[in-house]
Amino acid sequence: MTKYIFASMLILMAAFATLAGLKLSSPSGERCISVIYDNAKVLSGMRSSLAHFPEFQSHMIPMADYEAGTIERCQATFIVNTEFDNQVPRRLVEDYLAAEKHVVWMGYNIWYLGEQLNKKLGLRYIGSLSKVRNQSCAYFYMGRSVRCDEEGLSMQPEIVPTNEVRIEIMAESRTRGRELSPYVVRAKNHFYMADVNFGNVFQALLTEFVGSPMRVKTLKPQQVAGPN
Repeated sequence: MTKYIFASMLILMAAFATLAGLKLSSPSGERCISVIYDNAKVLSGMRSSLAHFPEFQSHMIPMADYEAGTIERCQATFIVNTEFDNQVPRRLVEDYLAAEKHVVWMGYNIWYLGEQLNKKLGLRYIGSLSKVRNQSCAYFYMGRSVRCDEEGLSMQPEIVPTNEVRIEIMAESRTRGRELSPYVVRAKNHFYMADVNFGNVFQALLTEFVGSPMRVKTLKPQQVAGPN
């Protein structure tokens, strides 16, 4: 009788351990997309864009509340920076650099990566340029071009490739008639977009950012003359 009770207890303990293990492992296997933001004004644009991925749960997290390890819990994470020179939590910077999942840094404060901006993304930050949305302002991507719209940041971070690591320039921009500048860059699973703009370029590259196809037809952007 004693042996039977002891054996039953062992079986129950094993069952509880299995259930506990499933509970602990479920967050990392969740089909989700995280958005880490510094200003709630971006949430409408992000929610509208991510609605094209109904199979993924969306998590909107204020940047100040970010907890270490959050990036690895979802398939993709967007880190949205609209406040110029706003202090980014160190734990978030470290997780971005160490991420194995798709992670997209948007907008300002990429300079807080320090020398890792060069080592991880093969980029160097040289300053931020005020946008002048005139006829010469345009974005170039996927063999297409579109005029700058009224969305996005008032200043665009200027970055230049350093050839430290192999990168893909997915989109370029031209403002004030200057030379073309990288607008969206990819280094393996790490992305950087030098703006916070949910327009044509963002929508066209969204499947690359998330790593999953959208369930929506892509709208044809307004065409403009390409670079000389």
